[in-house]
Order: sequence, then C-alpha cells, then structure tokens
Amino acid sequence: MDKVAIIIPVYNAEEFLKYSVESVLNQTYSNLEIILVNDGSKDSSGLLCDEYAEKDSRVKVIHKENGGLSSARNTGVKNASADWIMFLDSDDYYEKITVDYLVKLRDKFNADMTATTVVEVRSYDVKDTLQSVNLEEASVLNRETALEEMFYGNIVGTHVGGKLYKKEVLEKYPFPEGMLYEDLACSYEHINICEKIAIGKHNLYKYYRRPGSIVNSKFNPKILDFFKAMDCNFNYIERDFPNNSSMRKAVNSRYVLNGLHVVNAMLKSNMTKDLKKQRKNFSKYWKDVLRNPRVIAKNKVKYGLFIMSPKIYDIVRTRYLKD
Repeated sequence: MDKVAIIIPVYNAEEFLKYSVESVLNQTYSNLEIILVNDGSKDSSGLLCDEYAEKDSRVKVIHKENGGLSSARNTGVKNASADWIMFLDSDDYYEKITVDYLVKLRDKFNADMTATTVVEVRSYDVKDTLQSVNLEEASVLNRETALEEMFYGNIVGTHVGGKLYKKEVLEKYPFPEGMLYEDLACSYEHINICEKIAIGKHNLYKYYRRPGSIVNSKFNPKILDFFKAMDCNFNYIERDFPNNSSMRKAVNSRYVLNGLHVVNAMLKSNMTKDLKKQRKNFSKYWKDVLRNPRVIAKNKVKYGLFIMSPKIYDIVRTRYLKD
C-alpha cells in the first residue's frame, strides 16, 4: 500500500478545520501522510493543527509566515515524503472512500493522474453515503483529450482538489505564488506531462461555498488574475498544439465563458474602461463560441448580449439569466 500525502493549507480556518481534517483521518485508506500547513493564521487554527498532530502520528504540522494558498501548497509538497500527493482545502472535505478510490483507479488503469468529481455544497452534511464504487465507470483519457475537456470544464476540471498527483509533477511545475486562479494557471502543465488520466464518476470531493469566499466577496482587483492565467494557457496551446483548431476553440471558449464571471464582478464596480477592453477582446472569439455545439444556448445568449451591450447584458443577466 503506497503512502499518499494529503496537503491541507490552513489560514484562519478554526470554524471549518475539523470537517476537512476529520474527513481525512476517517479515510478507509490508512497509509497517509497528513500535512497541515498553517499559513500564518491569526486565529486558533495553528493550535488546532498541533492538537491533531498530538492525537494522530500521521499528522505533520508546518507553521509558516503567510504567503498565500500556492505558497502553502508548495511548502507541503517540499515537505512530503510520499510519492503521491492530494490536496484538500481547509473548508472542504472528502467522502471516506476518496483516497482508496483514486489509488484503485491508478492501479487499475496504470494512470499517471486520477481524479474524482468536485461537487459544491452549501452546508456540512457529512454523511458518507457512498459505500462502494464501480471502477469500470471511469473515463480514461490521453493528455490531449484531457486538456480539451479541462477547458470545457467537462470530466476533468482545473480544481486541484480530488486529484491524485505524482509528487515529481508538482515539483517540476509548482503552483504560481502571489496570484488568484493558480489552479487554472498550472493545471495545463500538470495534465500535459501525463500520458494517461483516469477520471472517476463519483462526487467524492465536497467543495464548500462559504459566504466569505473569494467568489462571494466584494470586488477584489486580483480577480483580474483570471486573464493572466488564461494568457498562460494561450501560450501553452501555441507551444504544444499550434495547428489544433479543436483545442484552440476549447481554450477560446473557456476564456470567454469563464471571463464573463469576472465581467460580472467588474459590472458591480462600474469599471467602464476595463469593460470596454474585455468587450473588444471577447468579440475576437465569436465564431468559437456562437458556432460551437459544445457551448450551451444559455451561455451563447450571455456572450452575445455582452458583445452587443454590457448594460443590456447586465440587466438581462440579473433578471433572467442567473446561474
């Protein structure tokens, strides 16, 4: 049984930490190295981490100055002794068979990376209802197909939670520090180095959407890092798939459709100049969005309205097109 390291970055998480850590301690897969990286918390999170380490020898605690999520993840990777690594945010949790499932997927399909589906939850209702899984239901993808699906947000996503990585991949391509959308900026390289990726069909990673999270808070200028992260992906595609029109269509669609979430935040802050810039940038990709059968009608309407008029788009979106 290979040892698997689970890295949990912790910052001011005293209210939620027990759900994430205990979901790991209760895993059916027992050969774990649980690394809690206390990233300069100002509440009692650090003390809670130390208490878990006293109770369970598998828990290792690292206290460091605040450096952000990517810094905490990279610190965890550097201090991991296991060759296989998973990540869990301090306010999320696993179902108890998650690690065992991902390891079995790896072994069955000889995969370089495995993943389970991430599902959003609005409360901590930890029931562990799934007792068994069917490995045959998994999708096994080569790197090119996996990358295209990543851009469409299907089967495999950019969220690092719920994935089983080789440590060497994370060492070669560490998380970019000092920016938001770090998952989007580096997931391409993490997948591109893999020959085979196995994706499970079960919702085993629970992503808790709390009121104070980035997506729910007031406008943060660093949300514009989304466009920096997408620039990285445009460069990767130009480097690796310069003549692949299908891949280019996928990345262009991701840029526009996910970019609209950033636009929504910009509209709330009346960033007129930046909105004009994004409208101009988005208009370049109308063929890859409006003529793309993989883009649903609702998203085509949103895109078309924004290109026509940001003001009209905002009115229609808030009244009729809420996600």
